[in-house]
Amino acid sequence: MSSTDWLAAERADLASRRILDRAEELFTARGVSSVTMRDVAQAVGCSRATLYRYFPGKTELLAAYVDRAAGELAEEIARGTRTVADPAERLVAAVRTALDGVRGNPALAAWFTPETAGPATHLALVSPAIESIATSFLGGVAPASDETDRTERARWLVRVIVSLLSDPAGSPDAEADLLRRFVVPVIITGTG
Repeated sequence: MSSTDWLAAERADLASRRILDRAEELFTARGVSSVTMRDVAQAVGCSRATLYRYFPGKTELLAAYVDRAAGELAEEIARGTRTVADPAERLVAAVRTALDGVRGNPALAAWFTPETAGPATHLALVSPAIESIATSFLGGVAPASDETDRTERARWLVRVIVSLLSDPAGSPDAEADLLRRFVVPVIITGTG
């Protein structure tokens, strides 16, 4: 790195964060599916060419947003489950925290409307960040025969969470009951 660009990485990171912040505002106001790259560039105050230097397309922008939101949600889950000793109840608390976190954030909730549930589901299921977070969390609550088993359980858990976000089970108590009856046995004990 030359002496003239010693802040280049920091500036690029700041620009990416600013772009994602503006995109989040647009997702909240208009819904995910209706936001275009042109809208984002205009909200940021840059040209589309500049925007495309940071995010080559809408798919990459959405993936970066999902990864950032997943990281923030993982921190909430860690704080919310830190004191829960029982692995089964920690799993239920983690899923409930994830559901509440998404539903309580208008920008994230916008991803799970009938119009956007398909693309949101796909992004959640292919996001390396979400898979890594789920796999890491399960390492602390559920035995696994090997890393492949833990990863498969994590992927299934993400599918369950996305399903509950797309089609809620009625009430928080009903969802917690579903989690205890059907998810805990598979994730914690490997039976079900």
